[in-house]
Amino acid sequence: MRLNIIFLLILCSALTVSVQAQSGEEWFEIGALHYDNSSFPEAIAAWEKAMEGDPTLSANAWYNIGLAYAGMEQYENAIAAWDKTIELASESPIAYDNKGTALAILGRNEEAIECYNMAIQLDPEESKYQADRDMLLNNLKDAKAPLSPWSALVALFVAAGCLLCFRGRS
Repeated sequence: MRLNIIFLLILCSALTVSVQAQSGEEWFEIGALHYDNSSFPEAIAAWEKAMEGDPTLSANAWYNIGLAYAGMEQYENAIAAWDKTIELASESPIAYDNKGTALAILGRNEEAIECYNMAIQLDPEESKYQADRDMLLNNLKDAKAPLSPWSALVALFVAAGCLLCFRGRS
């Protein structure tokens, strides 16, 4: 029994030392594993350590941190991370596209369209960027479209029915 405890203590000590000695690339891979398991805070911490260990990984790490924040629906933090990606790698169309999507989710549609346009400008061959922008534009167009006469009539009947039901209960 004592031998097992001593072995466990030695093993724990060895693991602690190995964690401290990991390279930026190893931390980057650890972050990816956490991300794949939806352990987003742990992924962010690992990618931050990756940047400390190897600053050349910073643009990719910030991009992935943005993905992790988006996975947690923390879109403002995701946007900030993608801004850092863009600052370090201004030719990254996917960072602009993802930032555009986060902005659209937050209802910041004009900024989102600007980001989509930048992604399209950087990589006009990638159809995803055009599709994302077009989807937002179509959604905005549909939201501004007035109700058809038929939809307005149905809405009126539903509202009247709800009013009658509510009056009947009081």
